[in-house]
This record gives sequence, C-alpha cells and structure tokens, in this order.
Amino acid sequence: MGLFAEPWLREARNHISLVTDNAPDKKTNPMQFDKLADAVEKAIKAALIENHGSVPQKLDHKNLVSICQATGVWDVLPPALRGLVQEVQSFRAANAPASGHSSSAEQLQRYFVVARGLIDYMEFHVIGNDSVLKRLTVA
Repeated sequence: MGLFAEPWLREARNHISLVTDNAPDKKTNPMQFDKLADAVEKAIKAALIENHGSVPQKLDHKNLVSICQATGVWDVLPPALRGLVQEVQSFRAANAPASGHSSSAEQLQRYFVVARGLIDYMEFHVIGNDSVLKRLTVA
C-alpha cells in the first residue's frame, strides 16, 4: 500500500468499526449511515491521494459519483461497488439534517458489508495495482 493512502484507508475502516460497535441492538439511525458514507468517501479519496499526493480542490466535494466519473475510478469499480457509491450519493442528497430518513438494520448491515468490500477493493485492486492507479486522472 502506498504511503499517502494508508491513513485515509485506516480512517475509513475506523468509521466502519464505529458503526458496528455502536449498533449491537440492531437499531439504526441516519448518523450510522453517514459514518458508512464517510468511509466510502475516504476510500475513494485515498486512491486519488495516492495517485496525486492530495485531493485537488475541484474534487474536494461530497458528490462521490461525480468524483469517480471525473477521475476514472468509476471505470475500475465493479457494478456492486458502483451501486454502493450511487446509493451513498442518493442518501446524502436526500438526507438533509433532520429529514427523518432511516434505514433498516438489514439494509445497514448490507451497506456495511459492501462498504468494507469497497475499502478492500480500493486498497488492493486500485491503490495496490500500479497499472490501475496510473489510469486515474486526478490532476
């Protein structure tokens, strides 16, 4: 793994751990999903940082689908991970503060599993693969 991406991936995994550690009673709330969304964002931006050394200001926003499409990350994501990114984006767009959006425990668990897979995918198949990492267009 690259020098620049490691702290971002660690933070993404920590966000996932916070959700699972705080949901033993199977109750869910938007803050838990927001932690998952932050983990997805960190994992995606870790690849950009590894490629470029930083996230360019034009890409430092929360529209993950747009970031992925503009940088080439979208092209290297499998369909299930693209779906997660789209769902996270939809949640963020629909979930204004105090909107009352809630997720079921089963839905949150599914997101958790796919988000963990996204973090691993970004680490091993994007950041850990120079030929894939070099295809990203960050600058």
